[in-house]
Amino acid sequence: MFKKILAVSLILASFSTTFAETTEVQCSSDSVFAEYSCNQCFDGGEKEQWGFIWLLTDIWSNTSENDKILYKEQQEMPEMVNLNTSKVSWSQTPDSKDFWEYTPEFEALFSTEQDWYVLGAGKSITWLKSKLSYAFQLDKNETAKGENIGLLIYPILSHTLLANGELGMSNTPHNECVLYKSAAGEVPKVTPPKTLPQTGPAEFFLLLILAMILGFGIVRFKTN
Repeated sequence: MFKKILAVSLILASFSTTFAETTEVQCSSDSVFAEYSCNQCFDGGEKEQWGFIWLLTDIWSNTSENDKILYKEQQEMPEMVNLNTSKVSWSQTPDSKDFWEYTPEFEALFSTEQDWYVLGAGKSITWLKSKLSYAFQLDKNETAKGENIGLLIYPILSHTLLANGELGMSNTPHNECVLYKSAAGEVPKVTPPKTLPQTGPAEFFLLLILAMILGFGIVRFKTN
């Protein structure tokens, strides 16, 4: 099993497989944020060709003084926008079907009486995550270092539960956007992987430890 873990770790290093921590930035830092109506903006760093981005999560945060409610039927799942279609190609691995899933802590917020999900004032939860072994992959990157190549958009549409019991309805989602840029250097001179390494529970736990040793963190974002 150690050899398998070592092999997986080498794949992580070679192909920029990442669930790296992002840095929140001003949305005025790049015009692409305004173009896609971003409300919160993040720097996702530079990515190389064949790199994976996985273990993605999103946080629903209620910073208001009232409860927030959410309907699943109104939600759109996060998507990766290709910012240079002539030189860049992104894919979802294994595919886009059932890529995202709701977390157990989010499901626990369901109110059978009102038929919606309720988040109390001042609370935050991880409400959405990508499934294990599902990832975005940078299949082609022919751009120069520092050029914009992808924008991962996390939309969430929630409503304020007013003191009189009525809802403050809104049709505008809160968009969190993670901007990825092109990395420098040559493309790795090896055969590109088609899927993430397949691991069992114990192997995956060890993989996470190794990844953290390499300086990785889990992507998490906050939504209002």
